[in-house]
Amino acid sequence: MPRPARPKRLPKVLTEPEVEALRGRFRGKSVTGLRNRAIVEAMLGAGLRVAEACGLMASDVDLTEGSIRVNLGKGGRDRVVPIDGETCGWLRAWAEKRGRLGVNGRKPFFCAVRQGATGSALRTEQVERMVRNAAEEAGIQEQDPVTRRHKVTPHALRHTYATRMLRQGFDVSEVQALLGHANLGTTSVYLHADPVRLRERVQGRKPADPQVAKLAEALSKLTPEARAALLEALQEGGE
Repeated sequence: MPRPARPKRLPKVLTEPEVEALRGRFRGKSVTGLRNRAIVEAMLGAGLRVAEACGLMASDVDLTEGSIRVNLGKGGRDRVVPIDGETCGWLRAWAEKRGRLGVNGRKPFFCAVRQGATGSALRTEQVERMVRNAAEEAGIQEQDPVTRRHKVTPHALRHTYATRMLRQGFDVSEVQALLGHANLGTTSVYLHADPVRLRERVQGRKPADPQVAKLAEALSKLTPEARAALLEALQEGGE
């Protein structure tokens, strides 16, 4: 008998508070903390797969143009991913620290920094463990009840990057190019992973300004007399 098809599960995407909680676990003052924060920012800010982050060389990171070149990504495809100023800033900070450690350009960009092994390549398992442990410390780690997999993984950071790009107005084909997907269908899953964006588009609503939302909530709590007095004061001020 043919095996039943495995259900397709939506990718795990971190919320903005979860992203900030994860970032907060890395102490940029220590060498390891700065390197790990830079790795996380590269995955959040360029959508890198964990193997792509581990395989980056110094020559692949262009801090002048603000881009990362991925050589022979999944499926043997190369791509160049532009990065924003925040991501570039963390990569520059690590590049400068890396240089002061005496690591030359022929070593991986994200390399080991422990005594006796400085400059050696990081294994993907090390980065996966680092992200998982940081998420647990931040209190945002959960386990999928079906797959028993952890929610916050390096690939979840890539999913979060893709969802952010769509929220910022990039179309699916552009996100496809940024992620290095061969098929548009692979990228399209991120549309379904962002129900808030879908609801806003279907209902024709724009995301609410947080300050406006707070003001509306405060106004709703005023008594009718207080609202009338406020309206009268505003009208007088307009005159």
